[in-house]
Amino acid sequence: MSNTTDMNRTALIFGATGAVGKQLLVDVLKNGSYSKVIAAGRRPVDIDASVPQDKLVQKTIDFEKLDDHREDFRNVSDVYCCLGTTRADAGSAEKFTKIDQEYVVQSAKVVAEENKPADNSLSPVHFLYCSAMNADKHSMFLYPKSKGQTEERIKDIGFERVSIFRPGFLKPVEPRPRSRPLEAVALAIFPPINNFFGLNKVNSVDTVGSVMRKVAEDKSIKPSVAKNVETTTKGTTSYTFTSDDIEHINH
Repeated sequence: MSNTTDMNRTALIFGATGAVGKQLLVDVLKNGSYSKVIAAGRRPVDIDASVPQDKLVQKTIDFEKLDDHREDFRNVSDVYCCLGTTRADAGSAEKFTKIDQEYVVQSAKVVAEENKPADNSLSPVHFLYCSAMNADKHSMFLYPKSKGQTEERIKDIGFERVSIFRPGFLKPVEPRPRSRPLEAVALAIFPPINNFFGLNKVNSVDTVGSVMRKVAEDKSIKPSVAKNVETTTKGTTSYTFTSDDIEHINH
């Protein structure tokens, strides 16, 4: 087991107010494997008082002015990105792409630039991104296309290691700020079908968060399918974890 946990490590989490991001933040704080945990977002995260928060630093940032926050992104070890939205929540396709893709990619670029070795080689930061099951840069549909394009752009930024998580339908553990009727229908229909065929295409948001943290801590954890481990021309190694991988790692 190659465990990278030590008490001098710092975690940076983007999107900690979202369903996956909040559960990830809670898991990281409860686990206690970082000396510092930075939650960077457009608003503070409201966390239950029972969760240890002595290592938590909350940073309110403007994703339109990331250069103003460069100092906050320095000297980090693992960066978790759970930023995302829906077209309905964003209000338009353009706004969706800005939040779902541009904010993610630009944040990753600033992190890489602020944590680059003196010899200008790859950033040693491990970047972990929560994508989606159907991510496909060639898709004709907005959501999977954006996720797929975001994955490819992150791989090309210049990190030593990138881990991508493609969960299935996300099962929330807390009520959504806004109702999502289609999500409720999917969660009612797909679990029985998946169980019948022995598939796991529904992942609880707390499971996704926990698995992201486990992968950050243990470099020996790999995707079950060999083709989901790739090395770019720049030397970045990317690991893509499927919905099934997420369930397997969790157990």
